[in-house]
Order: sequence, then C-alpha cells, then structure tokens
Amino acid sequence: MSEESKKVNGFFKTAGKSDVEKAISDVLFTDRQRKIFDMFYVERRDVNFIADTLCVSADTVNKELRAIRNKIFPKL
Repeated sequence: MSEESKKVNGFFKTAGKSDVEKAISDVLFTDRQRKIFDMFYVERRDVNFIADTLCVSADTVNKELRAIRNKIFPKL
C-alpha cells in the first residue's frame, strides 16, 4: 500500500462527519466514484461487496479508489 493510500485511509478511519465533508467539499467525483467513496469510507464496506453491488470487478473498484485518493490527497 502506498504512503498516499495509508494517509487517506488513516484520515477517514478517524475523521468525523464534518471533517469528511470538509475534505471532499471541492472534489468532483463521477457518480460511480461517489458511490464507491460512500460505500468504502462512510459505510465501511469491503471492495468485494462494493464490486458485487455495482456489478463491476474488484479490480475496477480498486482503480476507482486509487482515483478517489488521488483527488483527495492534495487536500489532506
């Protein structure tokens, strides 16, 4: 796991709702990225559950999570 991933994941493990909203307030997500963000970071679902729910592969979810982290990372 990259340092970027560790930093973003660590932030979301301890952040409150207002902290999360502030961190992503200016970030533009696609519809799928928003669903994945909510399921992974807010609902704490695992990658395979998200993949099954959205009818995509786990690899696709991981790629989208990487894109999400790249969008968020500069703000943290």
